[in-house]
Amino acid sequence: MAVSKNNIEKLPFFHSFMQGSPTKAVIDVKAFNLWLQKVQHMDFLSNADEAERTEAYQELENGKALDLKEALKEW
Repeated sequence: MAVSKNNIEKLPFFHSFMQGSPTKAVIDVKAFNLWLQKVQHMDFLSNADEAERTEAYQELENGKALDLKEALKEW
């Protein structure tokens, strides 16, 4: 299962990537701050949340299903 994420290129504050480094972007900071104000309803994942999500997707790919009854007990 491939997990797709939104590309930064489609966001309104993106300008370009730094030459030779696709992981470093050039953005309009003012436009980025305006965008952040608009999307306040969004929840951003912490590093721990991201790690748990990655683990869950890996388990799903390996055929392990979530036992919802047990998960609710832990939650």
